[in-house]
Amino acid sequence: MGRFVLYTHTRWDEAARIRHQIARLLRDAGHDVLFIERGISAWQGPPVGPALVEPGIWLARPTRLVHHQIRLMPSMRRIEAGHASAQCTQAVDRWCGAAEHTIVNFALDGWFLRDAFPKNRIVTVIHDDFEAQSRLPFRGHITWPLARTCRMSNDVFAVSVPLVERLSSWCAPQLLLPWAVDRYRPPTNSAMKRDVLLFWGTIDNAIDLNMVKALSARLLATRPAAHIMLVGPTQTAGARDRIVQELSPCANLTIHGRTNLDDLPLERVLAGILPYRRSPAVDCVTLANKSMQILARGIPLAISAMPAFLQKPFIVRLDGAGGIDEALNQCEASALRWQPAICEFCAENDPASALHKLGVVSIDQTRTAD
Repeated sequence: MGRFVLYTHTRWDEAARIRHQIARLLRDAGHDVLFIERGISAWQGPPVGPALVEPGIWLARPTRLVHHQIRLMPSMRRIEAGHASAQCTQAVDRWCGAAEHTIVNFALDGWFLRDAFPKNRIVTVIHDDFEAQSRLPFRGHITWPLARTCRMSNDVFAVSVPLVERLSSWCAPQLLLPWAVDRYRPPTNSAMKRDVLLFWGTIDNAIDLNMVKALSARLLATRPAAHIMLVGPTQTAGARDRIVQELSPCANLTIHGRTNLDDLPLERVLAGILPYRRSPAVDCVTLANKSMQILARGIPLAISAMPAFLQKPFIVRLDGAGGIDEALNQCEASALRWQPAICEFCAENDPASALHKLGVVSIDQTRTAD
């Protein structure tokens, strides 16, 4: 049994993202995982955990002094790093003592981890363009820790091609795409009988509401029986009410809360839609986090924005030269023909492939080797 410590600024109770997925991937491979989530402000109380939150996964919540976006001076970064180092080492000591473990870091400011754990393997996964998302008109306070975090890591992964190119200034990053949690299964009926466009993800400010309204209007004009479903949680305060209000005139659209994918009417879904707007966070996306779950059901994708998105025959653009009509007509006419390619793509990007990229084997593989 191996032990992995995941360090992240993401809360465990947020909608599942790649941090949560890697935690469960490692757990399902037979390893124990300590998930160190975003710290609370020191004045809010003492550190929390480690405490078991799921079989094989423990949660610890340290405290922090200053938010990482506003540590403008090197002295502030070093003081915070010293505080974070003490908190993390205490959490790890309480969890596994001196037992061997691997650190998987998701934080841009995880550079202190090398001093805290000098003999451990440290894997860093960069999952956002932190520099482009800076809340201030300059980026030096972001670039400073990001560069040091990359340089101190044994291995660095990035979730998009633009991020791989950016991080190449400081290390030799590898591309880590989302993986298909479930095995591919073909659709159960003809695409000609499918009349639902499904968004399954976080319903938040990244969605291009103008694109959604244009899609709704075009469906009413050309496919009056068709329907749009937006399904998922919302993490930004007030965003859901605003989205519901703005999309309320769309008679062929419904908005639903967090729902398991297989509890939805997938036999009616013509395409999984990703109607995003241009933004720094979106521009660096090569494959959206939940895309593989949609593809594993044999459902093609129809996207907007995301200029760096993976190019495949079964991924069509709603904002392309042919527009909405051509994208949906392609899905309808070619869904059956695309199935072998979708199946192959899902097989190439399965949990085992993700573990292999991370340099991890499952307990079953270890036993087989023995």
